[in-house]
Amino acid sequence: MNAWQALKAHVVPLAEKLRRMRPPKLRVVVEGRVAYWALLLPPEGDLEAHARVWGGVESWEAWLLDRLERLEADFPEAREVELLGVWAGDPPRVEPVATARPRRKEVREYA
Repeated sequence: MNAWQALKAHVVPLAEKLRRMRPPKLRVVVEGRVAYWALLLPPEGDLEAHARVWGGVESWEAWLLDRLERLEADFPEAREVELLGVWAGDPPRVEPVATARPRRKEVREYA
């Protein structure tokens, strides 16, 4: 399982966490490099209204899943992905939302 699959498996709790945190933007870091500096998090009401008129996603869960799938297409082999909430300021406030990385395997030595 790559990092994207791990995040996509938890899209509902991630969306709930975003609702609690309310960051205006998300930063996506792939294996230590910023892949998306400030992804604007649209208000849920705007998503619903847009979906009613023009179609498209109507919830943060669907929006987040769509964005994760697009980023996975650009970085398919990513083993570590971080989602960071970003708020305006000088310097900007940055807080972790989620991190997906492989678990370290225990190394055993046999005599």
